[in-house]
Amino acid sequence: MLKNFGRCLIIAFSITVSASIIYFSSHLESGFGLDLLFQSRGVRTPPNNIVIIAMDEHSQTRLGLWQDLTRWRGYHAMLIQQLKRQGAALIIFDLQFLEEHPGQDDIFADAVKSSGNVLVTLCTQKQNSALDECSENNKPSNLSNYGIQQEASGFKGINYPVKLLSDAILDAAPFFLPYDAKNPTIHEAWLFVDALDFTPTLPVTAWAHYLRNKALYPYSFPQHGQLSQWLAMQRKNCLNDENSNNNDTLNDLLTVICSSETVYLDFYGPPKTIRMESYSDVYDGKINDLSGKVIFIGKANRKYLPSQKDYFQMPFSDTYTGNMAGVEIMATEFANLLEKRFVISPLPPIVLLFFYSFFICLILTNLANIYGIAASLAGSAVYLLAAVWLFSAKAYWLPVAIPILYQLPMTWLATLLWSRQDLLSERKRIMAFARRVFPRWAPVNPISSGLLFEIENPTTDFQRDIGGICLATDIEGYTTVAAQHTAHEMWQLLSSYYQVLGRPVSTHKGIITDVAGDSMIAIWMDSLSIKQKLEACLAALEMAQAVEDFNTSPIPLPTRIGLHSGDMTLGRIDAGEASHYRAIGDTVNTASRIQGVNKYLGTQILASACIVNGLSNIIYRPVGKFLLIGKNEPLELVEIIGVASESIKQRLTAINDSFAVALYTFQQGHWQDAAELFQIQLNSYGQDGPARFYLNLALNYKLNPPVNWRGVVALEAK
Repeated sequence: MLKNFGRCLIIAFSITVSASIIYFSSHLESGFGLDLLFQSRGVRTPPNNIVIIAMDEHSQTRLGLWQDLTRWRGYHAMLIQQLKRQGAALIIFDLQFLEEHPGQDDIFADAVKSSGNVLVTLCTQKQNSALDECSENNKPSNLSNYGIQQEASGFKGINYPVKLLSDAILDAAPFFLPYDAKNPTIHEAWLFVDALDFTPTLPVTAWAHYLRNKALYPYSFPQHGQLSQWLAMQRKNCLNDENSNNNDTLNDLLTVICSSETVYLDFYGPPKTIRMESYSDVYDGKINDLSGKVIFIGKANRKYLPSQKDYFQMPFSDTYTGNMAGVEIMATEFANLLEKRFVISPLPPIVLLFFYSFFICLILTNLANIYGIAASLAGSAVYLLAAVWLFSAKAYWLPVAIPILYQLPMTWLATLLWSRQDLLSERKRIMAFARRVFPRWAPVNPISSGLLFEIENPTTDFQRDIGGICLATDIEGYTTVAAQHTAHEMWQLLSSYYQVLGRPVSTHKGIITDVAGDSMIAIWMDSLSIKQKLEACLAALEMAQAVEDFNTSPIPLPTRIGLHSGDMTLGRIDAGEASHYRAIGDTVNTASRIQGVNKYLGTQILASACIVNGLSNIIYRPVGKFLLIGKNEPLELVEIIGVASESIKQRLTAINDSFAVALYTFQQGHWQDAAELFQIQLNSYGQDGPARFYLNLALNYKLNPPVNWRGVVALEAK
């Protein structure tokens, strides 16, 4: 598992680097991915206190007005009076009143001043434009032909409405939309334009006036007058870390004032999702429920698909709904401000991309073949559903296009290539083993894929003397289990069992040389390095854990494990016409005897002391000196407990120390004292196999002391 964890960290990091390049250099995520989330979410209910009054094709025909917007001003005056009578909260014009119209400006300005709640759009002139963009002869759209970064420094100044209107309006601010020719879909909108002396845009200015009118922040705003300049000053102070107003009532306001210049809009649906009424219907008094509403007035078609000018592609645009009018996008930004809800990423996108690749890699490395592919697809589907749910519920934006279209197949490929490399390395190791140990067999050719053929005239004796570590296992109670089941049932059981038992050996670069009924022999050859000892100990510990998991099945097979190091011979044994290749020697027999001591001590993994010499990251405890059956010299044995960690060390230090004192007392021949210490050990720490063994032995030796005692326990059976 740790190996897979480290591997997946490397794979996830590598794929995330390339995915991040795609994320920041293309519009795959901010275009296709974000649009997919909007389409999957569908329509969302907008606030009911926002109404768009559309200067639509019906109104143009009804009032006899066409492209000359100055001719509408007289009707605007009547419309404002109608809205004032109904009690509209705010009136926002998505229009720039730049040219004078002597016949209508006075009436219009009087209506605006009398209403006291009218805001209009300012025009911005860009430095690198050869056109007079703030001219009635060159009527600009709300769209800017510059990217976000270029646009921020590309402004020349602001043109204000005609003087009569400037003196009458409640406030004015610019409004335009970022545009990128490579990704024409509108996703973002400006809150402030720092290049224009931190000027707020019209939706932000209107939102601030709405909050002041509703007395939601009674101590924050200036009581009267325009708020656009006050907002600009607050933002300037905030960005310069000079904001001295720490009143809690400013918290929500400062969140907007001190945020980035642009935000991602949370569109409610296709065009006309926000309530839209025809200009002429309101003018004629057909609409009478506008009390307390925030009114946006601007060009928008309601029956036919709009032309290209002043209409913009957005995530819900299609051939049926068409594009969205600028006034609708302005109303959408205002509605998002009211709801305090814009599209945001809950975490940095790179973090989300990394964790996605890491999660998919863990699935693929822990589930083989088609199961891993199926599980990764299922995991990706769950991720996609979670992304859609979070987007619908909170407007949280999780990357979806890059993970599904790029990271998923790349993670498949990376794990496949790494697994193939593992397979080739394992095959190479086995081939090297075969060439060293069984020289009768050799590769077909130097670049063969692992096929072997028999040399017809071998000159060797088919054996090899080696040094190394031997691991022996034995199934406790195997005879009883075998007697209770058929041969076929035992074959199925043992096939599953040895698959589980053999995997840790292969993982830790060992070689299984023999499997016979209830026992298995594995070796680590040609080296007695610290690394090789550690591999053998880790294999034994993982084997014990694997057997514990296996034993949750209806037929448990408790397993004892023994480890010893020394000289062995690997070679062929001929038995009639059959040949068998095995590890033979005293080291193998001793490892088998050591595993047998487990049944006396009630332990699971025992090893000769030489195995753990120099190992600082394995926790073990000495369990005494034993004279094994058929041996002339005693062996000091240790119980291997686990991989070293601070928590395990703290938990076992006191237990092992008290056991060591009791064992030393026993080895000195103080039977009564030893028995008392082992009894204390059992009373203090619960069941402990070695303590129970030595308690019984001490009580027995107290009655029948051994002759010539040297601190060695002589075992009389395997």
